[in-house]
Amino acid sequence: MLDIAMALRLKGIASNEHITEITGKGQSDVDDVLKTMIDKEYAQETPRGLRLMPEGKAWTDDLLEQEREGINGEKAEQIYEKFCNQNDAFKQLVTDWQIKMVDGEQELNDHSDQGYDQEVINRLVELDHTVAPIFQAAAELAPRLGRYLERFAHALSELQSGDHSFLAAPLKDSYHTIWFEMHEELILLCGRNRADEAAAGRGA
Repeated sequence: MLDIAMALRLKGIASNEHITEITGKGQSDVDDVLKTMIDKEYAQETPRGLRLMPEGKAWTDDLLEQEREGINGEKAEQIYEKFCNQNDAFKQLVTDWQIKMVDGEQELNDHSDQGYDQEVINRLVELDHTVAPIFQAAAELAPRLGRYLERFAHALSELQSGDHSFLAAPLKDSYHTIWFEMHEELILLCGRNRADEAAAGRGA
């Protein structure tokens, strides 16, 4: 249930179908869990989809605590530290995708320069090779995170096939969207919170 609850927590508001898509679970299994969450008032139906209620967040926190009790906390910290060492490189890559320097001035990237865009994509491919072992280690520590490996691979495949929205589009399961969610997962896997991480310069 934790992966379904976390998917809803990370998305804020999502449909049953969207939760199924990002978790990779069967629709009936997702529907059953979400119905239970609604019945227990952990989640609430809205016109745009389900949202997690405060009681649901507290319940999810309890599930996360149970998960942490069964893993090696020192390894979780090591994985998180390795991720943080690559986070700035990824943030810069996304910035370079969105904004480019033209004659010494910053301009929004209109993506008309295919060579420039391809250079950024090539950097992402290199970064993906670097972070893949980090994410694999996270999945070995907490198996439910294995789904992230599939999501990263799909986003990168779609990007390389020509759909550039899969790099940073906020409303798609883009590489940036998945990266942000994995960041949150690793923060929670270590028993930390994003506010403290942001104050330490590791929250974005």
